[in-house]
Amino acid sequence: MSCYSCIITVLVALVSFVLGASLFVLLFAFQGTGPNKDCAGSFGPVTYLHRGNLNFAQENTFDAVVNGAALQGMNPEIDVTVLSDGGVVLFHDKSLKRMTGVDRLVEDATLEKMLSTPLSAVIDGFDYGTTNNITELLPTVEAICAVEDISINFDLKMPEAVDPVVDALVASDCTEGSNIITTAHPNVVHAAREALDDAGREDLRIGAYLALPGSGEYYFLGIKFFLKTRLMHALPRFSGSDILEFHASVYEHEKELIQKWRDDGWCTGVYGIKPEEVGNYDVDVYIVDEGPSFPDLPYEGYGGDGEPEPIEYKNGTDNSLLFYYLFIAVAGVLMLVFLICFALLVRLQK
Repeated sequence: MSCYSCIITVLVALVSFVLGASLFVLLFAFQGTGPNKDCAGSFGPVTYLHRGNLNFAQENTFDAVVNGAALQGMNPEIDVTVLSDGGVVLFHDKSLKRMTGVDRLVEDATLEKMLSTPLSAVIDGFDYGTTNNITELLPTVEAICAVEDISINFDLKMPEAVDPVVDALVASDCTEGSNIITTAHPNVVHAAREALDDAGREDLRIGAYLALPGSGEYYFLGIKFFLKTRLMHALPRFSGSDILEFHASVYEHEKELIQKWRDDGWCTGVYGIKPEEVGNYDVDVYIVDEGPSFPDLPYEGYGGDGEPEPIEYKNGTDNSLLFYYLFIAVAGVLMLVFLICFALLVRLQK
């Protein structure tokens, strides 16, 4: 074998080994990853009303989360959004259109504009009987925290929302242990953990939830791939979380995988359920839809975009481990190539 062939063989061996070993590490090394802090058995069960009590008023309004939830003895879940001028409001959608009829992106709006834009009386086909106002974060948190034994689930869509939420908790002297921050974004988990630790609120739990089934959020890999490998929750930017959250349809199909997370210390949470369905799920956090539901609307009235479609854990996409096993096969082939190259080099030395 020529020197040139030797060099090529060495390079192929090195590349094959690095790639193959890396794939095996990514697929297997994090399957036992635990939470930031042991949570199972020490937190919950606790129930939060998704965007407040929609039987009282429009979602994320003062009436829904304070008057309809907190003052009725129920914990609200609220969506926190930061505006272009730094103002902070309770709002879920990226656009104002569904809630107000105004076709404008929320990220382009100022606080003054948001507060002066009324919420529609009719939203998602339901008539609330009157218009309402978009709500600021701080006065809402202060009002909720003034109610004894009531907690808040803050759903954050962007890292810029972290500091205002932590500041509001500190300013309102919210010490109830069931306040939590939840998000689907790794950079938000990382920022929230740092901010809570800096504020001396290491006790607050952070939930990292999986996207809606059928949303295509995880492309060809599917939800089950990440339930199996725990890659997202093991990454440095997601590693500050304590609670794994998922849609009800995921729980119904993946109880064994979810139980493995709990065995490793994770709390678990379910969303997409009605109050009467709470008893069907053995989890620590329940995010309940209290109010009108319209299955013929996009995402059953959750405010998503697109054509109406049911939320379901889909075969062949969400629940598929095809690429998990494909990556294992690729890793195996790469390691085989490495062994062949290594054998050739050893034989050459003789």
